[in-house]
Amino acid sequence: MPPAIFMVAVSIGSGNGLRNYYLHMDTGSSLTWTQCLPCRTGFPQSAPKFDPRLSDTYHVVGCDDPVCKPPRYKCVNNRCEYNIRYFDNTFIDGVLSKETFSFQDAHASHRVAIRNLFFGCTHSSNMNYHENPAGIFGMSRNPTSTVKQLATRTDGLFSYCFFPPETAHTSFLRFGHDIRTPRGGFQSTRILAYPDCEPYYLDVKDISFNGRRMRFPRGTFTRQSNGTSSFVIDSGAAVTHLTTYAFDRVEDVMKDYFRLRLNLRPVNDSSLPFRLCYKMMQGIEQELPTMTLQFRDGANYHIRQSGLFANFAGKRIFCFAMMPSNNISILGAKQQFNTWIRFDTIHNKLAFAPHDCRRDAA
Repeated sequence: MPPAIFMVAVSIGSGNGLRNYYLHMDTGSSLTWTQCLPCRTGFPQSAPKFDPRLSDTYHVVGCDDPVCKPPRYKCVNNRCEYNIRYFDNTFIDGVLSKETFSFQDAHASHRVAIRNLFFGCTHSSNMNYHENPAGIFGMSRNPTSTVKQLATRTDGLFSYCFFPPETAHTSFLRFGHDIRTPRGGFQSTRILAYPDCEPYYLDVKDISFNGRRMRFPRGTFTRQSNGTSSFVIDSGAAVTHLTTYAFDRVEDVMKDYFRLRLNLRPVNDSSLPFRLCYKMMQGIEQELPTMTLQFRDGANYHIRQSGLFANFAGKRIFCFAMMPSNNISILGAKQQFNTWIRFDTIHNKLAFAPHDCRRDAA
């Protein structure tokens, strides 16, 4: 059971080249891109690969564009090309381009077309997707991300509410004044903005397990000068990652909880994607613990049981649905289930509230 990803529906191109695509929604990526013809190496996708020759509004970004700067971009035959490496060691190679993107409006009555958005025409990739998207919808703080390009139209605001995949099929990525405020309002915390850094960094002070603070040493989740030890929110990561030190401590507390309270011992199953797993037992749902991220400004982000654990019903096993990481901690998509998330990229604020995301689903 590969972890679920969330995708954005968007139309790219114009004329005979207009195509509808699903793109992996990624707040950690700097560039929206799709697989393009000719495609040297790539992955299967449900829609035909984008053919730039068929679109009247497609054009390649030249080397004289201010965006075309190393190390991300390089000039090859007067074209601005990219070679991007991701957190999981996957890569894409392609040509920086501009094209018309069309989005459905709030009332689903018509599409809003926006011309000359930066995007990547990817000709080579080693990615391996199960859900068959056509590429990635980049939503980071980088100027070439789609949300930053739309900021003057949206006041820098975007919002989403991820539902557990078994409960609904589609939801809405909302921009600007289309964003609603949930009953009870939002909590908010600041997004730490570092020069020339793209991710949305969060100022996490500590973690609580089942209501008790774990009292991590000061600076455990503070970004170091080399970029390590930070805590970011990233919808493109399927699950949350914690730095090895933090993960090991949380895992030890989790083991003690299940051993002392429920007399459960971990099971070893190398076919499962997670490290700490247990056999299911009757009534276990009422006994599962919770976790809270505590921010330095006083906000608290609660991760409920459904986000903290993954069930493998065929094996009658459930697992702690987080993974260790060598360098940084990441608040991933699964731990954002049933939480209304709103980004304010101009004022550097992240707002969130518990919500039944099926209510915003179609």
